[in-house]
Amino acid sequence: MVLRADDELRHPSTDLPEWRESMWYCFQMPEYEMGGAIYYSYMPNTPKPSASYSVYLTKGWVNQPNKLLYQFSREVPIPDAEWSDLKVDGKLHYKRIDPLKRWNITFDDGDRLALDFDIDIFGGNWHYIDNTYETPKYLAGDRYHRPYAAKGELKLDGKTYAINMTGDSDHSWGPRRWEPLYKSKYIAGQCGRDWAFHAFEGVALDGGVFPYGFVWDGKRMSPITNLEICPDYDKDGIQQGIVMNIVDGNSRMSRVVGKCFTSAPTERGTVWNNDCYYNFEVNGGEHKGSGILSFYWNLDYYLKVLKRS
Repeated sequence: MVLRADDELRHPSTDLPEWRESMWYCFQMPEYEMGGAIYYSYMPNTPKPSASYSVYLTKGWVNQPNKLLYQFSREVPIPDAEWSDLKVDGKLHYKRIDPLKRWNITFDDGDRLALDFDIDIFGGNWHYIDNTYETPKYLAGDRYHRPYAAKGELKLDGKTYAINMTGDSDHSWGPRRWEPLYKSKYIAGQCGRDWAFHAFEGVALDGGVFPYGFVWDGKRMSPITNLEICPDYDKDGIQQGIVMNIVDGNSRMSRVVGKCFTSAPTERGTVWNNDCYYNFEVNGGEHKGSGILSFYWNLDYYLKVLKRS
């Protein structure tokens, strides 16, 4: 699907209570052993329509849930502004510089954290309608991902970090049903601007497991047609490494072997979320890069996977 410039902006909503629109930027900084994410969403059809946003940073190996280096989240009234110049709560600002190619993101909590990222979307935009298998409806009506590179600056607790990093971004809109997501895995990685992938392993309502996502070879995106994932967990159930075989639409198999350098475990009710940031090699050193390993699981399912129930 050829993404239009307007698809980066705010979309008309239906009247479904589950309708939401969101955008997410995760990023990793291996040289600092740090990773993080910036998230914004709004739900116009709930009993109390609202928007929410959050920023977090993690550093080193974190085993205790909800004990990250930095966390900030807030619920606010839905801003009226268009997403091309979206200011949220006087703290978070999204500014589109060049449609489908460049954005600027700033955040300043007035206390601990301030950041300024210039975003370069180098590999194109992957809409989930172009996946090999039909997109599961619980992922929202429309969804796209894209690898990006960013430069800028981050200031945390008086210390300044120069930023030259990569990450993965998504934008989705439509009805979101969370329950099936509780058995999913989301994985992405970038090797500079030369090679990247985004992979989502989803469990369908009938119990089947299907791969979604793309491989970017430096020139074009190709759909993932098959995906094998072998994760490695530590004694606390935190993902510390991974081996993957990724087959794309050009019949190429890419073997990804990675080891995590920081973790971000969080709990919310019965949901266990674990974002880990990792370094990896492709095909024995053909490419080298970093990315995110994330699972968003119901706690009961998590305990069964680890054979602890």
